[in-house]
Amino acid sequence: MLSLRTLGKYLVTDVNKNRILSFKQETIPSTFLKLEVLATFQVRDGHNSIHDLRKDYNFKKERPIGPHKHKPPNLVGSRAAENYRHIIHYPEDGKYTIKKLDVTKLGGRHPVTGRKVIEGVGGGSKQKSRWIDWLRVPAEFPRDGTVLEERVIQISYDPMRDARITMTGWGDRLRWQVATDKIKEGDIIRTYTTIPVNPIRPIEGDSHPLGALPVGTTVCQIEKWPGEGAWFAVKAEENAKILRRVGDRVVIKCWDMLEFSIPDTAQCVVGTNSIDPLKALPTGSPNRMRWLGMRPRSGLYLKKTGHKGRKVKKPPPTIETTPHKVYMKGAGKDNRPGFMCRTIVFDNMSEGTRGRVKAKQRNIIKDGKVNW
Repeated sequence: MLSLRTLGKYLVTDVNKNRILSFKQETIPSTFLKLEVLATFQVRDGHNSIHDLRKDYNFKKERPIGPHKHKPPNLVGSRAAENYRHIIHYPEDGKYTIKKLDVTKLGGRHPVTGRKVIEGVGGGSKQKSRWIDWLRVPAEFPRDGTVLEERVIQISYDPMRDARITMTGWGDRLRWQVATDKIKEGDIIRTYTTIPVNPIRPIEGDSHPLGALPVGTTVCQIEKWPGEGAWFAVKAEENAKILRRVGDRVVIKCWDMLEFSIPDTAQCVVGTNSIDPLKALPTGSPNRMRWLGMRPRSGLYLKKTGHKGRKVKKPPPTIETTPHKVYMKGAGKDNRPGFMCRTIVFDNMSEGTRGRVKAKQRNIIKDGKVNW
């Protein structure tokens, strides 16, 4: 037992009055040595005396390991990320349908291992998914200059996205599409596939190749390569602006900072994506955040105030888009000869296993699919 009189420089904490007093060996007050007073004080060594002043965070047994741990380094990015929030069960035959699709929620866990990957996800109202057709020109539709006319049958609420969706029909076929902010039920939206000599005067909701529109047009649901479906500006209230034409390519500006050079035959929709009034409301309360599927925050985040100012950087160069197969070429491969990328860092299960929660069991079918 360490004696009070043999201490060097120490800190004494008064538990009852929540205060800290410092003293040295030669200046120990005699009042500290009384039994009735000594019981309310805690004596700590000078090296560890500041521990009680630190914030006492209660960490979970297993911290989320992050989405990038499940991907090779060359796949890091939002577009190549796996979905750790939910699984949508599409028809087994792969045929498009307008019926509502079942959804299995993951709560931020890996669909196979069950390990917690991202936090802030959990709970929420039960939802059904709608299959959005991102191909404005159907694959079987002829591209000989024929104009595709579709009628807007209804504009609906989609619980799994902020934008409103519309059911359109042509012939005997129906499909779901993302609605722009100015179309109404009963409207006729048209899809053109030809590029005239002179730019046209576009109408809200119609679809044209990028090369047919004048400079300065606001567009959305833009293909990064012809025939691959909408890629840019597909979320609520998103749009892009046509800046200029360079040869057989058109340069657009997305998110007010990035420029992309896209072939002029890629389809786009004139206008801005809509947003549902319910999703445009502020969150309002923690209860509604839970209804939206968001867990309470940990409290570790500190907002950047910009006290020291911010760096003003020059805009990045224009990015030329490529076909999706070319864009994903070599993704997921290791650093073997002939492929330049970083080596994949595997998760070593033999280290750091103390306190780790055992992953939930998953029934795996032989072909590798998860048996839900």
